[in-house]
Amino acid sequence: MKQFCIGLFFLFSLQAFAQEASTPLVSLEAFQERLKEASGKIQSIEADFRQDKYLDVFAETIVSKGRFAYRKEEKIRLEYTDPLAYLMVINGSQLKILSDGKTNIVSLGTNPMMQEMKTLIAASMIGDLGSLSAGYTTHFSENASSYIARIEPKSAATRQYIREITITFSKTDMSVTTLRLAEAGEDYTEYHFTNRRYNTINSDELFAIP
Repeated sequence: MKQFCIGLFFLFSLQAFAQEASTPLVSLEAFQERLKEASGKIQSIEADFRQDKYLDVFAETIVSKGRFAYRKEEKIRLEYTDPLAYLMVINGSQLKILSDGKTNIVSLGTNPMMQEMKTLIAASMIGDLGSLSAGYTTHFSENASSYIARIEPKSAATRQYIREITITFSKTDMSVTTLRLAEAGEDYTEYHFTNRRYNTINSDELFAIP
């Protein structure tokens, strides 16, 4: 199970996301209100992404590109197109992986840890921090252009796979611009999201399993 969890985070799993110096939030209440309002309007998201995966053992960064899609509730699609074709879809309690022409479907519903991780990743990718449980500590800061949230799992079991998640929000529209997952040791994964489109997906066709 540990290897499966690590593999899932490798698949899910943005250079430092905010180059400007950051300071504590001027008003946490104002940030939370803006975030709640923005999240409440989102029914679906489509975006292009670049994934930077740093592996300390090789001292190198592996860059991948693809398309991201999300639709309420609990539907996520990551379609890698470069350098290799790879597809991962989560729909409720099921995970589908398509690689090298082979499809593998896994049930997440019977594993509380996997369910928690799925919720954490989904909340991070769309910036819905209100959906997180009390099992996380969150630190907030800001700079001239962004709000920054650092999320630390309290559970030792969760920290085996993910030490910290950092989400950067654009102050312009509260969209998630980068997502960084700090994993074991010095390994990390960063997603940079561009060309975001909201509320454009009107069916579950992209998230079919099978």
